[in-house]
Amino acid sequence: MSIDVSRRSALMGAAALAVTGPAAAKSAESRFRLRTVPTKIYRSTFNPREKLDGWVFFLMLETEQSQTLAPLSLRITYRAAGASVREERIEGAALTSIARQDLSPSRLTGQAPDPPFYWPQAFRLHCYVPQTPAIDELVLELRVADDRGRGHVVSARVPILDFRQRTSLIFPFRGPAIISQGGVLSGGHRNRSGGFAIDALGLDANYAPMRKVGSDRPEDYAGWGRPIIAPAGGIVVQARNDRPDQPKDGESNPAYFAPEYPDGGDVGNNVVIDHRNGEFSLIAHMRMGSVRVRAGDEIAQGHQIGELGNSGDTSGPHMHYQLQDGPRWEFADGLPMHFTNVSSLTRGSYFSAT
Repeated sequence: MSIDVSRRSALMGAAALAVTGPAAAKSAESRFRLRTVPTKIYRSTFNPREKLDGWVFFLMLETEQSQTLAPLSLRITYRAAGASVREERIEGAALTSIARQDLSPSRLTGQAPDPPFYWPQAFRLHCYVPQTPAIDELVLELRVADDRGRGHVVSARVPILDFRQRTSLIFPFRGPAIISQGGVLSGGHRNRSGGFAIDALGLDANYAPMRKVGSDRPEDYAGWGRPIIAPAGGIVVQARNDRPDQPKDGESNPAYFAPEYPDGGDVGNNVVIDHRNGEFSLIAHMRMGSVRVRAGDEIAQGHQIGELGNSGDTSGPHMHYQLQDGPRWEFADGLPMHFTNVSSLTRGSYFSAT
């Protein structure tokens, strides 16, 4: 990502400073730069019927020193084939309503950065545009004020990338099912690695979700215990099998979360497969004791790895799947994905995987 940083003389009473390149320009107090999380922004369809693309991401204001910076305005310019085709401006209360000051750079890798840097402001951005012309770059210009009232302008050019999936994936279980939850563009998973994730319920032959109507027992779900298979071959880099299943349907009880996830987000019994091409599959929430593989195992596509369950932070038995660019879901970017044997991953889609 090419980054421009400047301090506007009209706001400072000093000459503007601008530098292009991966390193930010040095100002009198600190360096400013912008970063996106996820670190790469992929072209995504928001509404195929309306022919709209969309992106949801955090924009981080990054500084070398811990300091207070107040947001003033953000300008988003959409570019296609070298031309600016659309512009949005967010300011005042509209900007502060999407600003956060509680995010730490340690969420990038799990460790404090060395040398240190800080995120005094972060903004959750939702961008929706017509698919024609195809947007290939966002130019983001953020204006902030420091605690002495001086204005600063920080800008970044963010490419919109077309993802090319390298791994041929099959759906991680067979039989009737429904996509019960989608990614961030459908109001579903919101975290960095889960932006394209799906949840799927196993159904019976009549596409009903329950074996026993009115039951709140997870074991009475039609999909309970269904074999979970490897969506593609690779080497297992993570396997967990010790987490108890949530005992009651409709309730995600923190008492059953793993100790490292006291506030939620627990993936429960899970397997991560390295497909050896920069793509990793995470399959989560499997039944306790059902995981059949261990870290280091070499497995083929279709190999049974566990059973559909209700472990972790979940309110009902289902399978969670996501494709990501690293082995740790907490620190990876999510990747768009498709399966060779399921045509639609839209929330509410029924199918039968063979």
